[in-house]
Amino acid sequence: MATTATQSRETARVLKRSGNNGGDTGKRRAPYVLRACGACRRRKGKCDGRQPCRYCMDRGQSCSYSTSFESDGWNVDTVQPRPRQDPGRANSSSSSSSNQESMVELLSSLQDQLDNLASQVHMANRDRSNPPSPTSSSGAAKFHDFATRLNEASAHDVRNTTDRSLRGCSPGFYGPTSPDYTLNVGQLKLRRNSCPGPPLQEQQLQLASIDEDAASDTNDDEAAQDDRPSVSPRTVGRQDATPLLTFRSIIGLQEAIQLVHIYQEVVGDLHPVVDIDALIKQAQSWYADSDSGATSCELLMILNLVLVIALRADPRPNHGHKENLLRDSFEDAVNAKLAAPASSIKHVTIIFLKGWYDFFQEMPRSAWRMCGTAGRMLMELGFHNGQVFNHTLTSDDQRTEACILISSIVILDRQWSYATGLPLHFHENSFSSISTSSVQHPYLKAMLSFILISDRFGEPISRAAKGERYTDDDAFELLNFQIDQWRKKAVGNYTLSEYRTWHTNPSARPPTWAILLNLRAESVRSQLLKPFFFSESDIEITKNHLRAATELVYDICHVLYMLDNFTDIYRKQHPYFQHILACTSGLAFLVIAFLKQNKTTVLANLEPDLVDSLGGSFLMAECVTLNHAKRSRPARRLAKRLVEMRRILLSLGLLKGPATGAREEETLANTSKSIPRESFIPQPEMLDLQSQSGYTPPMYDANISDGFGFNIPPTLADTDVIMGWTDSLRLQWPIGDVSHMFSESSF
Repeated sequence: MATTATQSRETARVLKRSGNNGGDTGKRRAPYVLRACGACRRRKGKCDGRQPCRYCMDRGQSCSYSTSFESDGWNVDTVQPRPRQDPGRANSSSSSSSNQESMVELLSSLQDQLDNLASQVHMANRDRSNPPSPTSSSGAAKFHDFATRLNEASAHDVRNTTDRSLRGCSPGFYGPTSPDYTLNVGQLKLRRNSCPGPPLQEQQLQLASIDEDAASDTNDDEAAQDDRPSVSPRTVGRQDATPLLTFRSIIGLQEAIQLVHIYQEVVGDLHPVVDIDALIKQAQSWYADSDSGATSCELLMILNLVLVIALRADPRPNHGHKENLLRDSFEDAVNAKLAAPASSIKHVTIIFLKGWYDFFQEMPRSAWRMCGTAGRMLMELGFHNGQVFNHTLTSDDQRTEACILISSIVILDRQWSYATGLPLHFHENSFSSISTSSVQHPYLKAMLSFILISDRFGEPISRAAKGERYTDDDAFELLNFQIDQWRKKAVGNYTLSEYRTWHTNPSARPPTWAILLNLRAESVRSQLLKPFFFSESDIEITKNHLRAATELVYDICHVLYMLDNFTDIYRKQHPYFQHILACTSGLAFLVIAFLKQNKTTVLANLEPDLVDSLGGSFLMAECVTLNHAKRSRPARRLAKRLVEMRRILLSLGLLKGPATGAREEETLANTSKSIPRESFIPQPEMLDLQSQSGYTPPMYDANISDGFGFNIPPTLADTDVIMGWTDSLRLQWPIGDVSHMFSESSF
C-alpha cells in the first residue's frame, strides 16, 4: 500500500510538472514527460526525459532513470495515467502483471537505446565531432536508418530547389514603378559599392526588373502556406497526372496521331506554337508506358487540348462523346493553370490553346479573353522587355519559340478583337522591344506586316458608325491600294484565280494559309466599302461603289461555296470562314437596303450582270450556311437573317424562287420567326455536283444537295497570274521592317 501511495504521488507530481508551459518548451521531447532521471528528481527540477537528459549532459554527469513507473504498467507513449488497480485484483492477476512488466521493461530498454542514439547525434552536431559508433547491432541499424532519413530529407530539399529553378523561365518581372525594382537597384548598388567596379550600366538597370533572389522567397511562401486562412490557387503536381492520362482509355494511339495531324492542319500550319513531331513521340511513350505518372503535366495538358481541338474541328458521329470525356479529364487542371502565376512558356501555351479550343467551340469572346490572359502571362515573365527576354532565354531555339508564341498572340488578339468588336489587349508597342526576325513562317510574317496597316482599316468604319464619311475620295483609294499591295506580297503567286477548277484539279488549290490571306484581304476591302452604304445623304457617291461591292460579295461567296462543297477546308476551318461569310453578308445587306431605298433611281436601271451577281451571292451564302446550321450557332443565326434577305430579294425581283405569291410570302414569314435546328432545306433548285470528279460530300450532313440553277458571271479571272506550286514561298517585305514590327506605326 505504501508503494502504491508513493507511485500515485509521483504520478501526480510528474503530470503537474508536465502541464507547466514555462521554460524552454521547444527543447522538450513532448508536452508531457512521464519520467524524470534521478538527478532531476532530487533537485526537483524539470527533466526532458532523454538519455542522457539535457541537465546531466550539460554537467557531464551520469544520468539514470528509475523503473518504478514501468513496473506498474506505464507506457511511454501514453498521455493519460492508468487508474490504480484494486489490491485484491492485483493479487489475483500476479502472473499477467509479471508478463506485462517484462514487456514494459523490454520497450523501455529499446526506448533508452533510441534516446542514447539521439543524444549522441545531438552532441556530435553541437561539438562538431564524429559521433561514436553504436555498441549493438540493433543500435547500429537504427543509427543507419536515422542517417538515411537525414540524407533523404537533404536530397528532397535539393530536389525541390532544383525543381523550382527549372519550373519557371523567369523568377518574375517587376517594373520601374514597383518597390521590388527599387529594392533590386539598391541591392545592386550596394553590392557594387562593396567591391570596386564601373557604375551601373543601362543593361544592369533593365535587368533589375528580374529578382534573381526570388527562389529564396519560395521556401518562405511554401512554409507559410499551411497557415494561410484563404484558399490559394491549386497547383498541378505529379499526382494529378493520372486524370490527364485518361485519353489512353478513350482514344487509340493511331487515332490520337491522326487527331494531332488534324490539329496541325487547322491550327499548327497557321500558328506553329507546338512541336508536333516531339508531341507525337511523347504520346507514343505515354501509350507504351503504363506507369507514366511522373511525366510532365504541362505536356499532358497540351496534348489533351490538341486532341479536343482536333475532335471539335473534325466533327464525326462519335467525336462529340470523346471530346466531352477528354474535357472532363483535364478541365480542372487547365483552370488551375489559369489561376496560377505564370511559370514557363509551356504554361502560356496551355492558356493559348485553351483560347483556340474556345474559338472552335464558337465562343469568340472567351477566346479573346484567353488570348489576353496568355499575353499578360508573357508580361509576367518579362518577355515584353528586350533585355529581360534575352537574359532569360539563353538559346536561339528558346527565343524563336517565344517569338512565335508572342507573334501568334498579338495576331489573334487583332483578329478576335475585330470579330467580337471588343478593344485590343495589345497595341503595336506592347512588345516593341522583341525582335521577330526569327519568325520565318509565311502566314505569321504576312499577318505581322498586316498589323502595320490594320489600324487604318478600322478608322473609316468607326467614323461611319458616327455618321461621318471619308475625309476625301483619295483616302479610300489609298487604303484599297495598300491592302492590295499587302495581298500580293503576302501570298505571291498563290491567288484564287483558278478556284473554278478546284473540284477537277485539286493541285491548283493554294494551301490553306494562302486562301485565308486572300480572303482576309477581300474581307478588309468589304470593310472599306461599308461606310459608303452607311450614309443615306449622298446617293451618287454610294452608287459609284455599287458594282465594286456587288462583285466583291459574289467573289467571296463563290470561293467559300467551292471550299465547302469540294474540299474539307471550310468544314475544318469553319470558325474562320463563318466569320468571313458573316462579314460579307453584312455588306450584302447594306447593298440590298440601298437598292430598296432607291428603287426608282438605282434599282430600275441596275445592270443585268449585277442582278445575277446579287441573286447568285445570296444562293451560295444560303447553301453554305444551311450546310453547317445543324452544328453551328453562328450559322443558325445567319440563316435566320438570310430568310429575311430572301423575302426582300423576291420582292425586289432580284431572285427567282421556285414559287411566288401570297402563299410563298406567308411561308417565308412564318419561317423567319422560328427556324428548327434540324430541318434546314435549301430553297433553290440544285444541280447534282456529286458526280463531278474530286467531290467529297460533307460527312456531317449527307442530305444537303449542291449546285445552282442560275448563270454565274465570270469574275476574279486573272489570266496574267500564273500559279507557282513548285517553288516554296520566299517573300521580301518592303512594307516596313517586321523585325521590329511592333514598334512601327506607319505603313
